[in-house]
Amino acid sequence: MLTRQIAEKIQLKVAGLVNQPLSIIDPNGTVLTSNDPGVDEAVKLGETPWAIEFRYGGEVVGYVVLAYELPNHTEIAPLICSIAELVMHQSILVETIPHQEERLDKFIYDLLHQATDSGLMLAEARLFEIDLDRPRIVLVINIDDPQLITNQRIPSSDREIRVTRYRSGIVRALDSYYTASRENIVAYLGECHFCILKDLENGESLEASLDSFKKSLATIYPIIKSELKAPTSLGAGNYHPGAQGLRQSYQEALNALELGTQMWGDDRVYHIDDFGVVAPLLSGATEQNIYFSRDLLEKLGEHDEVIETLQAFFDLDMSLTKTAETLGIHRNTLVYRLDRIKATLGLDPRQFDDAVQIKLAILFNRFVEGEYAH
Repeated sequence: MLTRQIAEKIQLKVAGLVNQPLSIIDPNGTVLTSNDPGVDEAVKLGETPWAIEFRYGGEVVGYVVLAYELPNHTEIAPLICSIAELVMHQSILVETIPHQEERLDKFIYDLLHQATDSGLMLAEARLFEIDLDRPRIVLVINIDDPQLITNQRIPSSDREIRVTRYRSGIVRALDSYYTASRENIVAYLGECHFCILKDLENGESLEASLDSFKKSLATIYPIIKSELKAPTSLGAGNYHPGAQGLRQSYQEALNALELGTQMWGDDRVYHIDDFGVVAPLLSGATEQNIYFSRDLLEKLGEHDEVIETLQAFFDLDMSLTKTAETLGIHRNTLVYRLDRIKATLGLDPRQFDDAVQIKLAILFNRFVEGEYAH
């Protein structure tokens, strides 16, 4: 950890303070640098009275060894220690800056994918100065760039350059529209995926902040696209408190993005609330959400003819005449069935917005049956 280059920096800083020969040694007594002609290549610490230890990360990493005692040694020794530790910290920080974003990316990835909050994760959050109790909402961004796919034969350095450029573009877009805040966290999750942990504290109440954020999506999305200069799809979740809430918001954003692109295509923005009555299923498997979703799905699945009727109706572009002919029933019988579905669900399959929600529910009916069958 204490390299010869760092030792030379410490020596230079301390020399100007003490005005005497000195050496910098590691915990084993190896001399890393010295301007004291009387010092050996290795120093026995127990025989060196004027050795001032300095630390990094709570551990002793080296010593400043003076040639002789200072007149005000008791007062100046703590200052020498502080100078050495400051130089040590600054030097290591400079060395690790290129890797800092990668470490943050890994931390955010682990945070969003782990089921529990370990002590190590909480400590790492403090290291990155991230307050996990601060209200944030998660957005997932998918960039249609084949060169971000790891199995593409392009140099890793080129991929890193593209990742850096996209990250900077997302940050610029956020700062240009919202008040610039270090609490807005942008992370690269791998392949074509980035995420934003969007800070919600803006002087308003939490409810007002959430409402403002939802209204801003339609505006910030084209700004992000313009910065990235690539086809871009975006999914947004809702706010849920704490680290576990971030995971739930992330899962909502991911599900909204994946299902939205399947239903309506890429290069658009999707919010979890766009899925209306099906949103509770997308929001995670809480007892309340499972009960709500199962209740809806059971209503849809009470009679085989309900699903058959709806699927035919949607496949035939909601045409009453074509659907009745395909099902081999009278048009009035079809109208009666649709009226009964409306009464049961509170959603009218003849209305486009309601039809989208019912169609999603049918898709998730299959999904839930498959999930709970295991």
